[in-house]
Amino acid sequence: MPDEPGLTVDSEPADVSAGTAGSGGTALDAVAEELYGVLPDEFVAERDAAAARARESGERELAKAIGRLRRPTRAAWLANLLARHRREQLDGLLGLATGLADAQRTLDGAALRRLSSTRHQLVAAMAREAGRLAMEAGDPAAESVLRDLQGILEAALARPDIAAQVRSGRLTRTVSYTGFGPDADPDARPVPAPRADAPPLRAVRVDAEPAGAEHADRERAQQERAQQETAQRERAERERRERALAEAEAEEEAAREQQQAAEDARDAALEERDAARDRVAELTAELEAARDRDRAAAAAAREADATAKAAARAAGAAAARTTRARARLDED
Repeated sequence: MPDEPGLTVDSEPADVSAGTAGSGGTALDAVAEELYGVLPDEFVAERDAAAARARESGERELAKAIGRLRRPTRAAWLANLLARHRREQLDGLLGLATGLADAQRTLDGAALRRLSSTRHQLVAAMAREAGRLAMEAGDPAAESVLRDLQGILEAALARPDIAAQVRSGRLTRTVSYTGFGPDADPDARPVPAPRADAPPLRAVRVDAEPAGAEHADRERAQQERAQQETAQRERAERERRERALAEAEAEEEAAREQQQAAEDARDAALEERDAARDRVAELTAELEAARDRDRAAAAAAREADATAKAAARAAGAAAARTTRARARLDED
């Protein structure tokens, strides 16, 4: 839900992808900087590939952080193009915010009208420039997307936090501001618009209101009712969009949690498989060594058996010779 009246969010919430602390933050910043420069339709595939590379490198926390990066809406992508390729012009536009805020707070109508005219001109020009950049990038922007971009730039002029997100070049959401800028200073007095000197008016007796006053009052009343009805319709539409956003966010969050759980289970299974394979390799090596020892022992046993048989034959032959010698001795 929007955190201030007048600010509506037409797409997923911003997660301006700043890195976390430490070396992982630096790595995440580098990945985010690259991802938010690709076309919106290529973002998810590039993000998943980057997360897979981090996971394969053993950086599971970095992989999870990359997986949480949000794809930018097309209007947010256009704002990112301006932040990346038209930084000076963008800073010039956002620099109007201070003057607009001062004019609003002091009720300086002339300054507010002058700055508002400049703001509208610059916002329109920046939107056209973003359209040219999108065309050069190979992803032309529709008129509705350019209007959404103008809403983002208007919101950035009204809200410093939105301006910071736009300047980051990593905006992910489409925002629009329907308020009238900062609150006026309660002690301020309207600054009268400069008027040319006019000749003194002659005293005129007014006995009744002009004939057209009643008709003008009716027209003003009708205009006020029409404006109120329009405002009610806009509020109803904004509330409908906010409900749709909340539902989409809940669905996405549930899907992200399921994805994370599945990835964790996969990582655990892969680790268990690798451990099992390592154990198989160890046992295979032990088995091969045992087989080598068995073969060596079998060869030694065969050799010892042959030696024993040869010794037995030699002993038998010696016994035979002894018997013959004894027999000859007895004959004498």
